[in-house]
Order: sequence, then structure tokens, then C-alpha cells
Amino acid sequence: MKNNRLQIILIGLTFLSLIALLAIQVSWIYKAADIQEKQFSQSATLALNHIVEEIADDESICKEVVSCIGKGNSFSCYKKMYNKNEWQKVDSIIKSTLKYYKINIKYEFDIVDTRRDMDYNVCPKTYFSNNLDKTLLKNGIELKIKFPKKSEFIIAQIGSLFISSILLIVLISLSFIVILKYYKREKALYQGTRDFINNITHEFKTPITNIALANSMILKNEHIAQDEKLSQYSNIIKNEHKKLQNRVEALLDIARIENGKSGFCETINVCNLIKCTADSYHVQIQELKGIIKFENLTDKCFVHADKEQFQIVISNLIDNAIKYCDKLPEITIRIYNKAENVIIEIEDNGIGIKTEHKNQIFEKYYRVPTGDLHNVKGFGIGLSTVKSIIESMNGEIEVQSKSGKGSLFSIKIPICDK
Repeated sequence: MKNNRLQIILIGLTFLSLIALLAIQVSWIYKAADIQEKQFSQSATLALNHIVEEIADDESICKEVVSCIGKGNSFSCYKKMYNKNEWQKVDSIIKSTLKYYKINIKYEFDIVDTRRDMDYNVCPKTYFSNNLDKTLLKNGIELKIKFPKKSEFIIAQIGSLFISSILLIVLISLSFIVILKYYKREKALYQGTRDFINNITHEFKTPITNIALANSMILKNEHIAQDEKLSQYSNIIKNEHKKLQNRVEALLDIARIENGKSGFCETINVCNLIKCTADSYHVQIQELKGIIKFENLTDKCFVHADKEQFQIVISNLIDNAIKYCDKLPEITIRIYNKAENVIIEIEDNGIGIKTEHKNQIFEKYYRVPTGDLHNVKGFGIGLSTVKSIIESMNGEIEVQSKSGKGSLFSIKIPICDK
């Protein structure tokens, strides 16, 4: 349930991030368009001023415009001057000036008397105008230039930004969809594999129990008990049965923890439980001529936990300290209090863990390469189980280690009252 909730939160955050990215991209595009709009207006205004100055310098154009506006009720010079050389001169001036200011789009222009044409007094965004009052010594005469394709020109100016933004958003969205699809498929595959392993593991329990019962009956037979070779074979079966049973129990413990099913939680004395668990390794440590010693045992060592699961934690850590040691094993266990927590440290003198492996040792099925220690066996689930159990107790586990200098596992669990 906890993992599913976390996954939903992560997917939701990713989706919201995509929406936020889309909003930011759209905002940037609008800002870029606004900047281009202002730049265009500034360039067009400068160009228009330049055009008016050039018209003022051409006496023939000025006379023709005054003549056009002064006759009759006409307010526009377009129809009267369109076929005249002076109109073509104005067009040429406008074209060359706009080109100079890098305004390379279609335009329309006219010279009008705004006193007679009220429609020209309100200029839409596509119009730019400048008066010719000083040039022609008449009031209300204006040169007006219209850019019908102005919007398309501005969009073209930001086209690369717009297209790249859209492509980026589409690419990220597609990537998210593909990743989500693969995630769901891998999750279903993982769930199916886990269920299969759990079912197979449960199926193993019956034959394992039958093997133990059958072997027990064989050992009770007097004739077999007196036969040294048969007794030896029977003891091999007994030992291998115990190993297989331990492996099956470990897998079942993993399944129970993953499903969020803990055993009976109670207030336990950590010191007593760890001592009891360590005592079970007494014979094994003696055979290896090693030692397990205790330091700094505290009186405030009561925690709320599942007794059996906590024993699994300590057993795994001691077992690893013995297995991953290429010399006489020395294991030091410290138990002390710090800020309303019980701190449990298990230190060994084993082969240690290289820096590149330290962040991965708590991952399921991950096994640190052990070099020449070919006798080390396991599924790579021990430390993963340890971490899951400790986290279910609202605790934390850390490791400090250097290759060739042993390891120190530190567990922090909240103290509880008796």
C-alpha cells in the first residue's frame, strides 16, 4: 500500500510537472511574441520617419501630393497618383527603407487627408502613420503604411522557438507515456514473478517437512544407526534439509514483509534478544576461532517490534559478518541510547565493501562481488530484508565500510516504554 501510494504520487507529480512545463513554454512564446511585436513597431516607426524625410527632400512628390489633396473632395492620393512617376518614387523609397530596417513583408500605403476620412483616424495594429504637415505646410495630411501579413511575420520570427517548444513538449509527453507503459508492464511482470516464487516456496514446505520426518524415522532404525556409512548419509540429508528449510523460510519472510504483514508486535528488550541471537552462533564462532563481544550495553533498550523479525535482522548481520571474513572473525556489538533512540552497531573485521557497492547492498537480489570467497552463498535478499524490517519499525540502517577494513552497520530504532 505504501509503495502504491508513493508510485501514484510520483506519477501525479510528473504529470503536474508536464502541465507546468507546458504553461511555462506557452508563457515564454507569448513573451517572445510581445517582444517581437514591440521590435517590429519600433522598426516600422523609425522606417516611417526616414521615409517622410526622404519625401520632404523630393520637391516633385510634395507638389503632386498638395495638388492631389487640394483638388475636389478627395481624401486619398492612391487613385489619382497610382500611375504617376511620383507615386512610384514613394513606393521605391518605402521599399528600400523597409528593406534597410529588415521589414521584408508585403505592404500597402496611401497619403490621406485625415480631416476628410474619419476611418483613418483610428489606426489598427497593422497600420503605421506619420504626418506630412511640416513637409507639405498643410494640416491633417498623413502617410499611412499597412502591413496585412504582420502577424504571420512576427510568428515567423519566433518560429524556431515555437516549433522547438512544441516538439520538446510532445517529446517529453510521449516519453512519459512510454515510461508509464513500460512501468506498468514491468510491475505486472514483477508481481507475477513474485506470486509465482511465493507459491512455489509454499509448495516446497510440504516435501521439506516430509523429508525431515522420513529422515528422522530412518535415524531411529537400530540397524541404520549402527551402520556408520548410512548414518553419515542420513546426517548429510539432515544438514541439507536444514539449509533448504532456512532458504524457504527466508523467502517466506520476504513475501510477508513485502505484503505488509508483520507478526505480533510487542515491547522487546533489544539487549536480551541480541545476546540470545548471538549465543546461537557460539559453536560456529568457536570452530572458526573467532569472537563476538559486547560493548556499551544500555539499560534503556526497549523497542516496539516483531520479535521474530528482529531476530532475522540480527541473524542476517552476524551471519554476513562471519561469511564475508577472510580471517579469524571478530564481531563487536554495541547498544546505546541517542536522542530517544536505541542505537545498535554491529562491527566486523571482514573483507569490507567497496565504495561503489555501498549504495546498492540494500537492493533486493544484489550481491557484492566477493573475489576469492567462492564459498559464500545466498540469494542477495538478506540486507534487503533487514532494511524492510527496520523501516517497518520506523527505524533506519546505515553502513560504513572500506574494502579490506571491515564494515560497521548502525541501526537506529525509537525507544518505547516498558
